[in-house]
Amino acid sequence: MDSLVDLLIVGAGPAGLMLALWASKFNMRTRIIDEKNGRVSTGHADALHSRTLEIFHSFGIVQDFMSRAYHINEICSWNPDPSNGEEIRRTQRVVAQPSHLSRFPQSSLSQGTTEQILESGIRSEGKVEVERNTVPITLRLEEKEGYPILVTLRKIGENESARTTNTSSRKDDEIIRAKYLVGCDGSHSWVRDQVNMPMEGQRTDTHFGVMDIIPLTNFPDIRKSSVIHSKNGSVMTVPRENRLVRLYVQLGETAQGSRLVNPKDVTPEMILTYAQRIFKPYQLDFRVCDWHSVYTVGQRLAPRFDYKNRIFLAGDAVHTHSPTLGQGMNVSMQDTFNLGWKLGSVITGVASPKILSTYNDERHHVAKTLIDLDKEMTGFYSNGPSKESEDYQSFRDCFSRFLSGVAISYGPNALIADRSEQGLTEEVRLGQRLPSHKVVCNAEGNLVHLSDFFPSNGAWRILIFAGDVGSQSQFDIVQKIGASLEKFVNQFSSFNNPIIEVFLIHAGTRDFNILDLHPVYHPWNDKLGWDYWKVFSDDVGDFEPCRSPYEMYGVDKQRGCMVVLRPDQHVSFIGPLADFDNIQRFLSNVLIFRRE
Repeated sequence: MDSLVDLLIVGAGPAGLMLALWASKFNMRTRIIDEKNGRVSTGHADALHSRTLEIFHSFGIVQDFMSRAYHINEICSWNPDPSNGEEIRRTQRVVAQPSHLSRFPQSSLSQGTTEQILESGIRSEGKVEVERNTVPITLRLEEKEGYPILVTLRKIGENESARTTNTSSRKDDEIIRAKYLVGCDGSHSWVRDQVNMPMEGQRTDTHFGVMDIIPLTNFPDIRKSSVIHSKNGSVMTVPRENRLVRLYVQLGETAQGSRLVNPKDVTPEMILTYAQRIFKPYQLDFRVCDWHSVYTVGQRLAPRFDYKNRIFLAGDAVHTHSPTLGQGMNVSMQDTFNLGWKLGSVITGVASPKILSTYNDERHHVAKTLIDLDKEMTGFYSNGPSKESEDYQSFRDCFSRFLSGVAISYGPNALIADRSEQGLTEEVRLGQRLPSHKVVCNAEGNLVHLSDFFPSNGAWRILIFAGDVGSQSQFDIVQKIGASLEKFVNQFSSFNNPIIEVFLIHAGTRDFNILDLHPVYHPWNDKLGWDYWKVFSDDVGDFEPCRSPYEMYGVDKQRGCMVVLRPDQHVSFIGPLADFDNIQRFLSNVLIFRRE
């Protein structure tokens, strides 16, 4: 008897674990397999950018990262000293990330720790467990509904992999049927090969050595991230947890025009020798090297991230690039964060399958942008000192928003309205994630971040920026909107989790009883009572010197507006307060009404 699953995930690295974390929030049968016998122990990816940390926050696990990660607040730029070209001097000290982009800073933490925290979050839900030493052997997609994907799974030994194990049938092989399959199995993706998906692009002869060491040095900025250009090559440093510092060191073939020896033969001591010439006049040595490797610069991109809207690919399986931007792990997890809620919504019958095509549309564009930026950044590090390295602040300003992840923009498509009224708000941007600003919870009188109330649970949110509800006319408008929304929202109320939540963000006085508002703004639960965490005020100045959320979001207090957020906190729709019909029409094209 074949096993039936809704979702099969191949690969339990950061991308696969992010997808499994989403799957654990939905009532669906999910399995995640990985050929390795455990998590990454040392090295590999280490950068965590702001949007990734915001995503972790939405899953309730960000504090596990923040308490263990190293937070990078400054970046120092070093260039040749005009008085002695063989030595370097600091030319700029810049803010790593403007504080207004996100409340979470750029950080660094080992990939193994990231995987550990993600897996712990998955395990706490009690629905999904990583199956290790397990590989797919055969894959077939049938032309049928239901469970069209047929996969043979096998437990393997220590020296086997999906590519090396014999495909002949074994009695302990398991055959499973799946509705959907996602390949998160890295740059040598077995899943990608099975669907004959090519990778387009090229590798170069440019190599960088990378190592995690505890440095013995008199370099003054060793505990800050530094971008170093000298006449002997370039280095990027990234301070890490537990006294570690990661060094990306340009190796000799770029600086001298000669080919590198076999990268597998490069030792930490060889990388150190190159670094020591670049760091002059400062000394550099180590006694502890936690990990080292050599990477070859190259950029490759698959033409599509899906196959017949049933098999999907994410992360390194469809885009590879250099680590100079620290984007690999971040963009990979953001791929599956984008895909996870869509698969969950479709599998559980909440949304139409047509939304799945937006995964390729949205994430392929992001990967293409990253590839183009990576080519530029690789040149920045490989081509020696330049006007960009001398004025690093201006150079970094060109890409810092993209680097942080907060400027990623989607649509228009089935999930991003093409007729929204962007002019109603200056800082809430259609297609981008909603920035989080401070508001006051009416019921509690607490100053809180608005995004604290947007957990990743599959729910859509309608935000009503109602203006001053102390005005009777404005209060009446809010009540009318509530009555209109109630019937629409209740069409989805039979599901275990709320599919549409309504939030009221008002200006003016808090001197009213929120229970006098329409019940859609404080829904009732027979077990838990009223929901007191849906009504918020803008009078943040009563608590600390900060700007009103209306000012921060650029919403006029007289006109107000309504904003629809997708389950991944990206803005789907913006409309005036009287525009309920267009919101209902938009959501009705995405969501499936409750079956009576």
